[in-house]
Amino acid sequence: MNNTHWAAQPERGNRLALWLTTQIVRYLPPWLLSVVVTLISRYYYHTSPRARRNIARYQRRLQTACPDLALPPDAARQQIRSFAEAIADRFAVWQHRLTYRDLTVHDPDNLYLRIDHPAPGARGEILLCSHHGNMEICRALVAHHRDFALNILVHHKHAAAYNRALKNAGADDIRMIQVSELDAAVMLELQNRVNRGEWLAIAADRVPVRGEKTVSVSFLGDEARIAQGPWLLAGLLQTRLNTLFCRKELGRYHLYLADFADSIRWQKNSRARIIQQAATRYAALLEQQCREAPLQWYNFYDFWNDDEKHLSQP
Repeated sequence: MNNTHWAAQPERGNRLALWLTTQIVRYLPPWLLSVVVTLISRYYYHTSPRARRNIARYQRRLQTACPDLALPPDAARQQIRSFAEAIADRFAVWQHRLTYRDLTVHDPDNLYLRIDHPAPGARGEILLCSHHGNMEICRALVAHHRDFALNILVHHKHAAAYNRALKNAGADDIRMIQVSELDAAVMLELQNRVNRGEWLAIAADRVPVRGEKTVSVSFLGDEARIAQGPWLLAGLLQTRLNTLFCRKELGRYHLYLADFADSIRWQKNSRARIIQQAATRYAALLEQQCREAPLQWYNFYDFWNDDEKHLSQP
């Protein structure tokens, strides 16, 4: 059994695969692209036992938490098929074949106004993202709002190489910033960017690289540990937090934007409690997304740390 931390696991793909996928998405007609996506997803399904195992664990917890939810008999295969389709859609976004006009935006708190018409001197904000749905669709948002500066915070060392590959595939330039830990240099850079009105996007549903700065929350009826990073960052930068979810519904992407908190503030003796409350709220929102679109959860890692739990059993 491989217990390698997710950040140390190799990405499934390389430059040739990226180039080939770029050509396939660009030139194949939709019906043939669908066939190719199906074949690739079947290959991934049969050659990825770890992903299959973690998908099965997720689906068991989902059905226990939602007994009225009926998943198809081949739900694991369909979830991987959905993931492969999402990857093809990422390339379509990078190539500007899937644009802002192809999205349905749900924005009850009118984040659009702060994105497209920020007040003079307005500071940037934080977008809390997840690995549910297709976050690459946010590139369509950036392409539509040309003055909207978005920085994506990532936790792995492959960020620079991946960003170069995206540019070669035709993607718009969105800065990726590696933040393995929030040291003074990183915080100073992020503070300057927020003060200039730039926004930050960070995934809130994976543990950090070293795994030590986490908070325990209830997710799908079981304990999971998610990153403290977004809440620590928001508290240190004293800026607003918002949620961004993007899922496919009947062949069309729906982008859900909402306020999360004006800011997160704590005293030294209240930090753990405030972070716990914020993380618990976010976990509940993420769980609702999983209930509404169960096969679009693409976090195929050992999210509940089951492997370690099994190893610790006598």
